[in-house]
Amino acid sequence: MRKFCIILCFFTLFCVKASLGQTIIYSCNGKYKIELPSKVELQESELNNVKRSGTAGSITISANSGKIVFQQRGLNSDQKAAYQKYCRIIIEYYKEDRNNSLYGCGDQIVVDRDLLYVVHSSVKEACRINNTPLLKFLTIQPLDINGFPVLFYSYRRKGWEGKPAVVVNVYQIFNRYESVTLTFSYREAEREKWKDIHSNIVKTFKFIRKY
Repeated sequence: MRKFCIILCFFTLFCVKASLGQTIIYSCNGKYKIELPSKVELQESELNNVKRSGTAGSITISANSGKIVFQQRGLNSDQKAAYQKYCRIIIEYYKEDRNNSLYGCGDQIVVDRDLLYVVHSSVKEACRINNTPLLKFLTIQPLDINGFPVLFYSYRRKGWEGKPAVVVNVYQIFNRYESVTLTFSYREAEREKWKDIHSNIVKTFKFIRKY
């Protein structure tokens, strides 16, 4: 009976681990790190522009540009099931403009009426250009991720060519002389499928060097 209980315990732990899924730590260009579940993959178009090294659980990426794109796993291998879902994670790295009067200054993000207007107008115009009209602007707020100040905003837009509505979460993460814009998009109906990615973004993103 005791042996049976031990086997059952190990089986339960295995099932829990399998349901949680493996996560992978990505380090890009020596600038930042982020941990993402294995249910996403680097977009195929990115594979020719990046060099990868490391183990299955920790991958170092050297990219020619400051932008990398992840998508739902299975698209690269043209798996039919992957087309039934939608997820995009776009990570763009920027060096701050030395000509900007705020270059290298300030750790506090203040959301006022002017900033709200600028962000809302930019989102609306970007949606119009991409032919995915804005449905609703959801929120804008300052956050803190591992000690780095963040401007977070979220909105709903129409899907491409009549596809289901999409929720877009944008994190502008600042490190004085550098910043990252991290855009996480998924179909509104699939919120539960991708919530672990959202959680890992908030918990695991960090710049490798903090100024």
